[in-house]
Amino acid sequence: MAETLNILMTCVGRRVSLVQAFRRTLSDLGLKGRVFVADWSPLAPAFYVADEGFLVPGVNAPDYVDVLVDLCRRREVNLVIPLIDTELLTLARVRQRFTDVGARLLLSSLDVVEICRDKRKTFEFLSAHGIGTPKVLTVEEALKGPFPVIVKERSGSSTRNVRQVSQPAGLGFLRRSKLDFIIQEYVRGAEFTIDVYAGLDGVPRVAVPRQRIQVRAGEVSKARTVRHPVLIREAMRLVEALGGCVGVITAQCRMTRGETVKFFDVNPRFGGGVPLAIRAGADFPRWIIEEHLGRKPKMDPEAWENDLLMLRYDEAVFRRFEELPDRDKVLGEL
Repeated sequence: MAETLNILMTCVGRRVSLVQAFRRTLSDLGLKGRVFVADWSPLAPAFYVADEGFLVPGVNAPDYVDVLVDLCRRREVNLVIPLIDTELLTLARVRQRFTDVGARLLLSSLDVVEICRDKRKTFEFLSAHGIGTPKVLTVEEALKGPFPVIVKERSGSSTRNVRQVSQPAGLGFLRRSKLDFIIQEYVRGAEFTIDVYAGLDGVPRVAVPRQRIQVRAGEVSKARTVRHPVLIREAMRLVEALGGCVGVITAQCRMTRGETVKFFDVNPRFGGGVPLAIRAGADFPRWIIEEHLGRKPKMDPEAWENDLLMLRYDEAVFRRFEELPDRDKVLGEL
């Protein structure tokens, strides 16, 4: 009899390709099971490509974890995959609650999440381990130049509240802002995101760099895979230094003309552009599922396609209004 594996992907939003990849993998492996998704909004497109979607409270709601744990218990979920930064700390702190209902939380250790969610801590960690990273500057240091500099929210996500400041006057808002910002030196060079597979034991095995050609609303829309040994080596070194990584780690960096790599963001979750790495041959969904089932997946760190382009375009999901699970909530969003 085929094994059964039920998967829950949280804060699913627009992650249609990733949901489809996991559904396809279950079928390819001959497994019974379903891919469930959860989101606070009934307008999340990926809500309607899963086997079943569930409306849940927002990540900051006091009952967010309670609802997810109960959903795992009722639907016999075996594997939980969180997808956005803002829920990672909350879930990492209550990992045992998911374990108690038979669900594995695909999320790095609390220490790793705390380092990655705080950009100052990320800078301090990388610097302490000799891994390239842009300098973090005080306002006084930044005012002395050179410009431009990058200003970003210390615990921000995606490109929210990130700005490039080209002259001293542009830093004035920092003294008035109630948000906690950091200032980083600007690094000139090509920008890359590197997907690193750390599996369930934290050992980095495969790294796929992809050059960010065009970004829209914080998510890459055009990219290509690049087999560059320096990028691969440094990304693997980063994940190894972090230690308690689980699943796929997404590291963003710039590489100068002199091939110096400087990481400015590390996310312990699937990145938005990960479908490119999967399509290139880094079969993260298969490897994760096989490891979860106690199998030893076959992984060749070189067996992914170099110079593969991803050119994204909009695709629509259509539903009648009366089909939506919470029409009053939809009206509130309009």
